[in-house]
This record gives sequence, structure tokens and C-alpha cells, in this order.
Amino acid sequence: MTRLERLYALNERIRRSSPAPVSAAALAREFDVSRRTIERDLAALRASGLPLFAEQGRSGGQRTLQDGRHVVFTLSASEVSALLIAVAAAGDMPYADAATAATHRLLDAIPDLTRVQVDDLRSRIRTRVFEDRKVTPGLRRTVEEAVQAQRVLNITYTDAAGVTTRRAVEPVGFYNGEKGWYLIGWCQQRNAGRIFRLDRFRSARLTTQSAPHRDVDDVLGWVPDEVTSP
Repeated sequence: MTRLERLYALNERIRRSSPAPVSAAALAREFDVSRRTIERDLAALRASGLPLFAEQGRSGGQRTLQDGRHVVFTLSASEVSALLIAVAAAGDMPYADAATAATHRLLDAIPDLTRVQVDDLRSRIRTRVFEDRKVTPGLRRTVEEAVQAQRVLNITYTDAAGVTTRRAVEPVGFYNGEKGWYLIGWCQQRNAGRIFRLDRFRSARLTTQSAPHRDVDDVLGWVPDEVTSP
């Protein structure tokens, strides 16, 4: 997550909680950054003119004067529910944090009657949780940023045989395979296209080196299933 994205997400998080305040410590945990970073971000938001203010005391925190609700009048309860189900079922998909934030905003915005219908539909649906495929949020965000910014990643990766290697990878995109989500990348060590399952990453560090543009399908190569863009 870039700083600009985090600033936007911070403002949305505080807006959704309004009128209840949100502490800087809670925001730091949620965004996986230090409290000092959150304080700097809040100062930047105030300097940009956003109506944020701090409440003191044990139950204090950041509040906003912005209206926490908008009206979305074109989506039906089944359409909203379908979006929520898709996000929940996808699990640790790329940009999962952004998708979750978007669903929160959507639920905030729909009319009350639609919200009641959505809540009723959601209460009758269950999705499977793949705990064995859990990807840490910080690592996933690093890989997401690498793909979006097209910058080389230095990764530590354990393959299916249990062999751990370190390599530099040019990120190209993502692939949803049978066993989870993969990074489509050009491995500089092998000088060839490879896919790397996200839950097998042991570490990922974003570098300042720009990655050249590569055709996603050419790098992905042959896979056992038909694939398409979302």
C-alpha cells in the first residue's frame, strides 16, 4: 500500500466510524505501521483541509466532521450481496484490503431497506476459510505494490519440494490457480517466467529498480486451466 493509498484509507476508516472516535494505536495496528507514521499521516490529512480532530481521554481518538453516509440507489440487495460474497470467497486475493474497504463503503452507502435485505441474505451464506493458505497482510501489500508500481521484488521463497531460495523477480501480474493465488513474475535468476504461490513467500522486499513491461500471457505461459481477465 502506497502512502497516498493509506491516506485515503485512513480517512475512509475514520469516516466509517463516525461519530465514534478511532485511536491512533488502533489505526497503527490495522494498517501495520508505527504509531508515529499514523500521526504523520493524520497531520497530513488535516493540512490538506480534511475536518479531522482529536478527542482526548481514555476513550478518545480521531473523529471527522464528514457525513459518514452516502446514497447508492441503483444496486439491488442481490447485487450487493454478490459483491460481498465474491470478496469473502476469494480469501487472500490480491488487493483484498482494498476490496474489504470498498465493501465497507458500499454497506455504509446503501439505503436502510437494502441493507436489511443484504444482511438477511448474508446470514444464510457460508464461505470456507483456508487457514493453511494464509498470507500475512504486510507481505501481500508489498507484492501488490510491486505489481502496481512495476518494481522488482527481492523474495525468499519455498517451493513445493521444500527448497528455499532467494531471488529477484520482475512482477507482472497475478494468477488464481487451483491451490491459491500466485504472483506471475519474470525470475532474473532463471531468466524465465515463473509463478510463485503467495503463501509460500517467506519474505518480500520492494526495491527501487523498475521492472520492464512484459505481456502477462507470454510470461504466464501454459497453465492447466483456461484463464481470463476479471
